[in-house]
Amino acid sequence: MLKKFFNKVLLYNILIAIGIVVILLLIVQSGLKTYTRHDESIVVPPLRGMTFEQVKTILSDNNLEWEVMDSVFDVNKPPLTIVEQNPKPGAKVKQGRTIYVTINATTAPTTEIPDLIGRSSLKYAKMQLESFGLKVGEPIYKPDPHLNAVIGILINGKPVTKKGKYPKGSTVTLILGDGLGNSKISVPYLIGLRYDEAEFKLKGYSLNVGAIVADNGVIDTSGAVIYKQSPTYGPGNSIRIGEAIDLFLAKELPEGIEVHTELYDMEAPTDSIP
Repeated sequence: MLKKFFNKVLLYNILIAIGIVVILLLIVQSGLKTYTRHDESIVVPPLRGMTFEQVKTILSDNNLEWEVMDSVFDVNKPPLTIVEQNPKPGAKVKQGRTIYVTINATTAPTTEIPDLIGRSSLKYAKMQLESFGLKVGEPIYKPDPHLNAVIGILINGKPVTKKGKYPKGSTVTLILGDGLGNSKISVPYLIGLRYDEAEFKLKGYSLNVGAIVADNGVIDTSGAVIYKQSPTYGPGNSIRIGEAIDLFLAKELPEGIEVHTELYDMEAPTDSIP
């Protein structure tokens, strides 16, 4: 009988101990849920484009913290507005989570202008300037034998200075060569030359071939003979460097066309022709 009594007491004690352990586990689990805010999440609001003051209010109302991670400068965005955020909009986070933001600075950082004058074309210059955080406006063309060559750089209508510092986002105006220039030369004499000879000669004088008018029967243009040109050779006839001369071609020199070979080497480039 006594043995049976002790067995009951022992069983009751074990059951009580198990119950206490279960209750403690439930209390701990409940505490952990409360501490970690299990299953309580907040959808991160979109912040880009908002002012810094707006963001602080929105995040505080959602029990979220904030911290400025970085600042950049974008001339197309208002100062002190949010440019980027982390976590991204729509992400689910716990209350108290810190949202890191990148803001647009109030003043533009400065940069040097790369040395492009006399060294680059329009395409390369534009690529370089944009990589320095600058904008490229409409170019200005001025007489120069090299088409689209950079011969000057302006900011706010003034030439840039060597190693000068300029705000990023500034608009740069490139002064480019028009491929013609102001310099003129006497119109060269081309009558009687084959097309390939005339083309070579024109290149030597920084001139171009214009329209090609070939008579019937001309199959090989390079071997055809020039019997007429426009503009024509003659005293006082001049042409700007970079301009073109139209050529009239025939398989053979037509009758009645005189060739003055002594004129082939008489013309020479000159800057003095008005």
